[in-house]
Amino acid sequence: MHHMKTRIISLLWGITLTAALWAGNIERVSATYEYISNNPNETPAQAKATAFERARQKALEEKFGLDVSQVTSSTITNANGSSYSNVFSLGGTSVRGEWVETIKEEVLEEKLLNGFMMVKVSVVGKARNRSTEKTDIRFAFVRDIRDTESPVSFKDGNDIFMRFSSPAGGSLCVYLVDEQQNAFCLLPYPDQQAGAQPVEANKEYIFFSEQFDRNAQEYTVNCERTSEQNALYVVFSPNRFTKASDKQSGTNWRNEKMPRQLTHEAFLKWLERNQTKDDQMVVRREIISIRKD
Repeated sequence: MHHMKTRIISLLWGITLTAALWAGNIERVSATYEYISNNPNETPAQAKATAFERARQKALEEKFGLDVSQVTSSTITNANGSSYSNVFSLGGTSVRGEWVETIKEEVLEEKLLNGFMMVKVSVVGKARNRSTEKTDIRFAFVRDIRDTESPVSFKDGNDIFMRFSSPAGGSLCVYLVDEQQNAFCLLPYPDQQAGAQPVEANKEYIFFSEQFDRNAQEYTVNCERTSEQNALYVVFSPNRFTKASDKQSGTNWRNEKMPRQLTHEAFLKWLERNQTKDDQMVVRREIISIRKD
């Protein structure tokens, strides 16, 4: 009996040590960022979302460094021909680190400067260095299945499809987060029983199209105001995982069936838990703009 107890204590010590080593890979990071919009049509909510995003990326850059070649930006052209930078995104794979958990977000100051929004924010969170090489997934959200690259923007009522390929097989989920802080699960489809969409290696998929999958759910993008921004999250892992717990959301203001949904906060908590336990998980975020005209 004594020897058995000693073995159990040794085993528990080994588990504790392993957990401590794993936890040591995650570090506390923070940053302050001042964002000045150059788009007079940008709403306060959009400006704050952009400010927090850039603050998170600044924190990652300062802690882990930046792969400059992977910085992406999008430009939208107005009806009058003038252009402005609408989205500046440093996704999780553009820095040598990844955001794991948000501890605190705070708006320090917000005001109008010559008709443009100025927002100063601070963020505190947990992040880790990229200890393993991530799977090089390729995807694009398109308006037409013949397109191969994501468009600059969508119009109200446009169809949306997703091209996807991966050099490794695994599990895939896709979420959309709107400006009202609702997270909608686009994939797996609402009627699917699987917790995630299985994908094969080296195969190109076109999701959200009945032409390629008779069981697919097709989607259109809509906006109630002149313009809106939505965030699309692509979550992939060579390991098995399941989507967040959600519920049927009924119909939208146009009486169209909506995907299953949960709150943005609950979605982020699910994402943080999965990223913490799976360092091979790839999370990519793309911002799309939707306009009325």
